[in-house]
Amino acid sequence: MYRNSVKGLKQVPLPHDEMSVTCTQPERARSTDGGVGAVHDVDPHAELVGPAVGKFRAAARRRAVPCAVATVMVVVGMAFEFLWIPMMYHQARWFTQGDMWGMFRAAHYVGWGDLGGIYAPGNGVVTFPGMAVLLAPVAWLSGSFHLSESYNSMFLAHPSAVLLLLPVELVIASTVLFAVDALAQDLGVTRRRRVALCLLVAVLAWPTAALWGHAEDAFVMTLAICGMRAALRGRWVRTGWLFGFAIVIQPLVGLVIPLFLAASPRGRRLMFAVRCAALSVFTVGVAALGNPSGTYRSLVEQPTPPNANHPTPWVALAPKVTSLSSGGASGSGSVPSFGRGGFSSSRVVQHAVTVVSGGPGRTIDVVIALVVAGYVWRHPQPPLRLLWMATALLASRCFFEAVMTPYYLTPPLILAAVLAARRDTWRAACGAVVTVAVSVYAYANAGPLTWWLPIVAGLTVTLVLAFPGDEVPRSDAGVGSASVSVADRAIDDPHEPHRIAVAASTR
Repeated sequence: MYRNSVKGLKQVPLPHDEMSVTCTQPERARSTDGGVGAVHDVDPHAELVGPAVGKFRAAARRRAVPCAVATVMVVVGMAFEFLWIPMMYHQARWFTQGDMWGMFRAAHYVGWGDLGGIYAPGNGVVTFPGMAVLLAPVAWLSGSFHLSESYNSMFLAHPSAVLLLLPVELVIASTVLFAVDALAQDLGVTRRRRVALCLLVAVLAWPTAALWGHAEDAFVMTLAICGMRAALRGRWVRTGWLFGFAIVIQPLVGLVIPLFLAASPRGRRLMFAVRCAALSVFTVGVAALGNPSGTYRSLVEQPTPPNANHPTPWVALAPKVTSLSSGGASGSGSVPSFGRGGFSSSRVVQHAVTVVSGGPGRTIDVVIALVVAGYVWRHPQPPLRLLWMATALLASRCFFEAVMTPYYLTPPLILAAVLAARRDTWRAACGAVVTVAVSVYAYANAGPLTWWLPIVAGLTVTLVLAFPGDEVPRSDAGVGSASVSVADRAIDDPHEPHRIAVAASTR
């Protein structure tokens, strides 16, 4: 039933038990532009546009620091690309991210409808197809504009496609800043510390794109952290899909899947596992149908040349996949670049290349992940302890990997930095210093043992400093207690720092 409306008021339905109460809703609102008491007509579309714009502005205010730091990451990355080699080495060429071009070539295969072509030997792709699929529109656009690209060992001095590809890689890598800031806010980390945390994570994430062309190692933590936040709120459907997207980008996240599967509610575990695996099974299955031998070699054997990376003591136990020989005569060619001729030359010297597989270290990783999951299954853990266990499992890859690359350290160090930021000032500062020191030392040219031992020691120290304590961190809104327990109720207000909790059904 409706009451008759008066001018300027609209009809509003009334509850049956409040028929005698006049209920009206004005269509006019006060405006601060005309001074106190000024009244102006409201745009009839304001109800649709206003809330959306308001939410966007509120989100922008909450994430202003990540936005600013992400912008700096992109600007510094592009400046590094064009200026580093000319200024430091006085050569007329741009910086070369070798692996980035192999993945970009794989993205072209996706655009051509050949998902199995991702695992062609020349691309060097040894991960799931997610990143190639993500870059497929960029590859299509590059091909449409006939931009020049490097490929495998044939690196052009000025590949014009980098003007399109590198900004995308930097933006993808910078998304982890927003996920880290949101998780830190959930855990009650103060605004000042969140600023420092964003800067620290930017130092970790920037090289993955600018130096290596592996933005997926930062982007996978964006998806994984968002999935962990959803799990701590009891939103297991969202967690399953986010983890599924993360795995198809970088299978490393698979180490934490058993952990969160054990923490998921009873009766939902099967569907949680299905959601985590569905996207990877589909994409890898399609690729295997088109190129079974290449897919098996890239994803199962995963051949890696130790001489091009950092071998660890575990390389002695890694099986030798093959010993290749590469070589050829020197040559040169002319390539178009923005309407003018470009010139590049290459010279390949014949030499032997020893390629090894992952070895028993990866088996040890999987066994440890299953053992930890079994413990959590029998003994449910508080949320912070669950996050710390996930960090330790991600770090275990660096403990047992046969061949390492510096950007392998990025995922565990990012999550450890978030957990360390909520500890006392001394631990947070020491954690940041050790994180930077380990990241810098990872670029040192040292022998297997002298390189591996400091890396393992540094990661162990960061895990110790990040271990959840009993202290109560302060929050921006003055929340008295940010401690969490499994039985706490999840709070979902996005406008203020709050306590993260796992739903009671996880017991």
